[in-house]
Amino acid sequence: MKVWLLKIKNFLPFGKKKILPQLIDVVNDPTVEQSQWWGHFLIEEEQSRFFKIGDIVLCLDRYDHEWRITSYREGEQPFKTFAAQASNEIVLKPTLPDRALLTPLDRPFYISAGETLSVYISAPVWIRIEAGNPPILLDELPTETLADTWFGKNTLIGELCYASQTYCSPRVEDLPRHTTRVTIPLLISNRSRGTLILHELKIPLPELSIYSDNQQYLWTEQLNIYQENQDDIETTVLKGPPKNMDEIQLLSPPRLGLKSGLKDLFSPFIWK
Repeated sequence: MKVWLLKIKNFLPFGKKKILPQLIDVVNDPTVEQSQWWGHFLIEEEQSRFFKIGDIVLCLDRYDHEWRITSYREGEQPFKTFAAQASNEIVLKPTLPDRALLTPLDRPFYISAGETLSVYISAPVWIRIEAGNPPILLDELPTETLADTWFGKNTLIGELCYASQTYCSPRVEDLPRHTTRVTIPLLISNRSRGTLILHELKIPLPELSIYSDNQQYLWTEQLNIYQENQDDIETTVLKGPPKNMDEIQLLSPPRLGLKSGLKDLFSPFIWK
């Protein structure tokens, strides 16, 4: 991760535009290393700090009792101003989006009666920005813009979700692995008498945590799904990180409490 620390005095807020072309060059430079970007950072008064996170350059400006946050992706975004008590500590961490993710699969998966299938889903994370100790939430920035979609039987019964054509594979090595995406392991068991054809997935992102392994890859807990018949779905979230991982670290807890049974996780199931 590339980090820049500059003095605000004499050139902010307007003088920052003078270094914008160089920042955009860094964003588009494939040689810039993508590594761990989360953690605790110190920014003194009248200092500006820049972070390259995926395709985003994030600028944090600190004033007396004030923080300004500006992001650069495809052009400069208007800065946001946050009032906060004097503190020189800023915390960056990955967090999952605030809604479930509804994603069509690039190809259907067929699960025979009595069989199980292990698959991995890759989803984008958000950047959570906190200040002070104890931390106060300042802002959250998506690393990828997701469309809105509706999931439900009709316009009155259902929920608003994010939609994305995301990555799904039985082999984790087929997924994109970098520090702005999280890998979600799922185990699907077909306990019915027919073949299950899986076309679409709905992942309850707010119920999941984020962990980091020793290579700075991001993971969630494993989801176990048991399908007895077309109308009977039982889902459990295994507590803790995926098994057989060393030096695992919890970065972000779930937004919502874990639920023992999650209904309507998949839609639609098609049976033979």
